[in-house]
Amino acid sequence: MEYQNYTNSTSEKICPQASTLLKCIKIVAYSSIMLTSLLGNLAVIAIVSKNKRMRTTTNYLIANMAASDLLISAFAVPRELAQIFAGSKIWLLDGLAGSISCKLVYFLQDISTAVSIQSLVAIAVDRYQGVVFPFRPPVITSKVCKVIIVVIWMVAMGLHGTYFYTARLVKTGQKWSCTFCWAPKFEEHTQERYFLFVSIFLIFFPLIVILTLYALIVIELKKKDPTENGTSRIRRQRQKENRAIVNKILIIVFLFILCIFPITILGLVHYFLWDGLATCATRKLFKAAKFLFYSNASLNPWVYIILNERYRKGLKVLVNCLLPKQRHRGEIEMKGMSCNR
Repeated sequence: MEYQNYTNSTSEKICPQASTLLKCIKIVAYSSIMLTSLLGNLAVIAIVSKNKRMRTTTNYLIANMAASDLLISAFAVPRELAQIFAGSKIWLLDGLAGSISCKLVYFLQDISTAVSIQSLVAIAVDRYQGVVFPFRPPVITSKVCKVIIVVIWMVAMGLHGTYFYTARLVKTGQKWSCTFCWAPKFEEHTQERYFLFVSIFLIFFPLIVILTLYALIVIELKKKDPTENGTSRIRRQRQKENRAIVNKILIIVFLFILCIFPITILGLVHYFLWDGLATCATRKLFKAAKFLFYSNASLNPWVYIILNERYRKGLKVLVNCLLPKQRHRGEIEMKGMSCNR
């Protein structure tokens, strides 16, 4: 789903240029997103890969989300920083390099969102079975999870493969810009229909599935076992652990909805209700929604680390591994995790 080209060229003429102070604030804000996202998501991936005890299906999928979030900080945010310096919609590269980067940046940016929400669906399915049917063999085993991750990326790339056709480098005067357009042979409203299809398939429908499953999970966790035997104590302990995990995942889901919904709703309003994003006020609103959208990539890893003790210990080991005097301490502090792996 393309989030960039909701405004037309007239918005550039009617809106005054940002002041130097505002540009500095934007640079600091986007740089903070990029830095915290890179450090946090790389740390999450390293913690899961280096610690055997962390290699569960849920953590594999969390690491998969972290890998997809890296695409935002590595491609989308640097593009925003470049446009703050050069001007909105200005593409700094031209020729073959410019054309490839134009297609690739938007493609990688939006498959990141698709991978994240599909991973959240898989986590919800895994949690649902673990809570509602705790004594059944798990459907999503570690091996199955790896296959699911591959399928998730293939679906995301397949749905956004049109970007390699529609994303094009266009020259206006002496400046280049990266814009999206369909060939004349396609119907006039193809872009709108594509946006609606992807919004339903990759945002609204998955969120309905996720919220439904977690509603059923919460209902199951609230059930009380009237017996007082050993099985009941085991079940209560299992429910306590499941409740803690579910609460953390629900925070991630809430943050995802909070960050993705504003820009999605603005896109739908622009395409189907009111082409008002060309005005200064709504253009500023769109920029704020876009910043919120990008910030999700920097929030997720720190939620895992703050709320999960094992992630905190894993981060401590990683930090110790980077300090020569603390290297041996880092290797022995968490069983199953080593600096050398």
